[in-house]
Amino acid sequence: MVSRRDVTNTYTLSPMAKHKASEVELNGKTIKRGFDRDSFYQSAEKTFDRTTGFKRNYVESYVGRKAHAKEPGKFFAKVMGLPTKEKDMAFKLLKTMGVKAPSIPINKVQIAAKIIKALGRGINMARWISRVK
Repeated sequence: MVSRRDVTNTYTLSPMAKHKASEVELNGKTIKRGFDRDSFYQSAEKTFDRTTGFKRNYVESYVGRKAHAKEPGKFFAKVMGLPTKEKDMAFKLLKTMGVKAPSIPINKVQIAAKIIKALGRGINMARWISRVK
């Protein structure tokens, strides 16, 4: 069993501490404190992939999941920049995870359909507002 406190019961040793991996001087000695979760998860992922031969898609990676949570715009830009096979797999994975990926029109017909749909929504909203007043 491992305690949260040190032997003298004065310092707490929590893995959920806010300190990033750094060094601090304590009682005249330089000690390491904190835990860098990002580097831990990335190195664990890399080790697993190397030992098992697993080909991880960007969407499945820790970096990808973190980017999706913090910066969805950059995440989808990165996904769109992947090679075609990886991009298709990424969108399939997103669909199975229940993430709604933005629909990006590819040709002029799809662009026109998207514009007409948006105009229709605007007209319906204007009709609804006129009835409410």
